[in-house]
Amino acid sequence: MFTRPFFRPKAPADVPGEVLGEPLSDVPAESITVQIDSIREKFGRFRILVIGRANAGKTTILKQICNSTEDPEVYDGSGKKVDPAEIEGTTERGSHNIENELVFRSNPNLIFHDSQGFEAGSIEEFEKMKTFVADRANTTFLKKRIHAIWYCIPMDQYHRAVLAAEEKFFDECDAGNVPVILVLTKCDALMLQGLAALTLEEKKLPRDQRLVRGQEIAESMLKNNTVWGKVKDMKYKPTAVVELRDLHQSDEGCKLLIERTVRALDKEALQMLLVTTQHTNIMLCIEYAMER
Repeated sequence: MFTRPFFRPKAPADVPGEVLGEPLSDVPAESITVQIDSIREKFGRFRILVIGRANAGKTTILKQICNSTEDPEVYDGSGKKVDPAEIEGTTERGSHNIENELVFRSNPNLIFHDSQGFEAGSIEEFEKMKTFVADRANTTFLKKRIHAIWYCIPMDQYHRAVLAAEEKFFDECDAGNVPVILVLTKCDALMLQGLAALTLEEKKLPRDQRLVRGQEIAESMLKNNTVWGKVKDMKYKPTAVVELRDLHQSDEGCKLLIERTVRALDKEALQMLLVTTQHTNIMLCIEYAMER
């Protein structure tokens, strides 16, 4: 319901012509490298704006996506490295620079921007974010464009998952052709709520049966979650939805996030740009090559 298959778009003016040629499987490896180099020369690195309140699991997601245990290096809009102490100081004062670029040394071909600020209710930070999205979605300087937005909502706060910040974003923020992926994080936390919802009779069941029943309730809560129900009819609803769980034990959720993001992109060149950042996700690369 939330995804669409890879497709070959009509040749837009800002996509290198050679990218829209032969199927990838029929092209020599040297030619593919030339295509990728051509795309990177034109579009630069793949940029993602990450949005979400504190403790939504954003850092965990980015580290797993980039296969890193280290914190990202931070650069300002001009490419100058920013002192971490300076960042901590501005965060403590309640301000945040969305223009800063977060780059992991393990995967320098991905650039992240963090919107941290408006989720806490700051009107000023929300307007900065809206301006940033509008500017970076449409700038003619292609290397500065953002290519995707991940909006992270933690499900361990199930009953207050959609706050005023989320409603304001999906009602007012026009991202243009930039896909917005709704990322439901910490879905495994619903298991505790599932167990808490057991009836008195169910609580008398053997432990294994209680766990099975708790999992069933948790899955039902997720399936009927109020998050999608509230945002699907808003003016700027998400392009796709991804549910993440057990991130500390498995990377399957983050692989799915990348896959859904690739499928949501409307330009094949951008699909290739993102896929080629995932050198550890061989299956995604193979799938993309086959579907072309």
